[in-house]
Amino acid sequence: MRRALVFTEGGPADVVLGVPGEGLFAGCGTWPGGEAALALAKAGWERAKDRRSMERLHEVGRALASEQNLDRLLDLILTKARELLKAEAGSIYLLTGEGEHRELLFAHTQNAKVRLPFHRIVMPVSDRTLAGFVALSRESLNLQDVYRIPEEAPYRFNDSFDRQAGYRTRSVLVVPMQDTEGQVLGILQLLNKLDEDSEGIGCFTTGDQDLAQSLAGQAAVAVKNAQLRQEIEQLFEGFVAASVTAIEARDPVTSGHSGRVADLTVGLAEAVNATPNGTYGGLVFTERQLREVRYASLLHDFGKVGVREQVLVKAKKLDPSQLEMILQRLRQRELEEALDLLSQAWRGGERFEGARWEEVVRDRRSVTEQLMALVRQSNEPTVLAQEVADGLGLLENLTYTHWSGERRDLVEAESLASLRIRKGSLSEAERLEIESHVTHTFRFLERIPWTRDLSGIPEIAYAHHERLRGQGYPRHLGAHEIPVQSRAMAIADVFDALTARDRPYKGAVPLDRSLAILQEEARDGALDPPLLDLFIEARVFERTVPRT
Repeated sequence: MRRALVFTEGGPADVVLGVPGEGLFAGCGTWPGGEAALALAKAGWERAKDRRSMERLHEVGRALASEQNLDRLLDLILTKARELLKAEAGSIYLLTGEGEHRELLFAHTQNAKVRLPFHRIVMPVSDRTLAGFVALSRESLNLQDVYRIPEEAPYRFNDSFDRQAGYRTRSVLVVPMQDTEGQVLGILQLLNKLDEDSEGIGCFTTGDQDLAQSLAGQAAVAVKNAQLRQEIEQLFEGFVAASVTAIEARDPVTSGHSGRVADLTVGLAEAVNATPNGTYGGLVFTERQLREVRYASLLHDFGKVGVREQVLVKAKKLDPSQLEMILQRLRQRELEEALDLLSQAWRGGERFEGARWEEVVRDRRSVTEQLMALVRQSNEPTVLAQEVADGLGLLENLTYTHWSGERRDLVEAESLASLRIRKGSLSEAERLEIESHVTHTFRFLERIPWTRDLSGIPEIAYAHHERLRGQGYPRHLGAHEIPVQSRAMAIADVFDALTARDRPYKGAVPLDRSLAILQEEARDGALDPPLLDLFIEARVFERTVPRT
């Protein structure tokens, strides 16, 4: 008979063989035997096993460091912990609150054997529960059978899940997730160690406990980083929301515009992701890039805070006070002319009978009302008709008596120039001032220390008024210089401006006509044709203007 040292998954074993070269272990190397050799082999096996465990632990650490979404991170922690420690199930609890108000959030769970609907619940931190005891004591628990916990132990096992699911929890390993400063951020709980030899449930070893504690430490650092990132994102969300509120308070006429543009732009980016073919078939926006697009869209008009309010909210060509002043002067001039005629008649000894006086008043009033109608019509921000533009010449030489006694122009040159604006309500100087909001936006946004994945926000917002043939503003960029995110935002911005129902200076353009206008803009080389096709084909517009 011979003996052989056989290496199995469980380690080296001293096996008695039959005749050399025969039987199950034929071909295995023989050895001279001896307890010392076996002990040496087992020690070497344990060292190799420890090295493999550490290598796997390092791999897990790298995987955890690469995941920044907290929900996905919790799932990854449990998955890797169960793989590494061969656990059938597991749960993660997170500590929330401060001081006396600290609570345990049942944040995530996995079970390879049974599945029940998962509901996040919050419970007080108490040493009467396994997780609560570990959170308070910062000590690990390694229980061989949770239904045989000694009476003197302060904690008890909650068997409600077992009863509900028809499950049998036996061995449990509970370890604290402590960061590098020793703060407990959560609890990692592993259930039912899988015994591969017996294909049943075994117990977690001391080595398993050490490995779980190392893993929990890595998990705590990853969770803390994810939570800090989540807090930063919440801070950004609050900042963006406050900025949008400031924009809308400055320009209440366009209230809701920024939110709608963001919704449409993100929708178009998602349509690009869902389209594997075409011009943008190879382009995929990541979750971070979609958030970047959303923030840039929400803040694209923030620079309006740097534009004078009277220009920003100017609905018609003249300020209401300017219009009212001109109308009052026309009435004053009407009365002055009538009184002048009466004075001339009196000085000439001419009798001015009542009927004739009434006729003069009617004639003067008729002229005044015609001039007032001309002013009101010219003041509208619509395209100025040629006959109306010609009629404004009647106002050029009109004067009135100022309260100082001076004769002055009834309509100042600046007001007359405003009434002669061919389209819209803005003069050339005012239009340039409005356009400057893009530059104000960029200068404001570039001063913010954005995180790396949000660093493109200033440039995306800066280019949203640029057009493919270089006819946009403020930099007159060419097509290759305009980010695709800005091209998408340009489509959303124009569409919302056309269809908005809350603009006092214009009515909402019908949906079909709005889409036709966008297509005309694309044919003229202003908007991106492939992106516009996606905007229409994917019905992105229905996010803000549902088709009736």
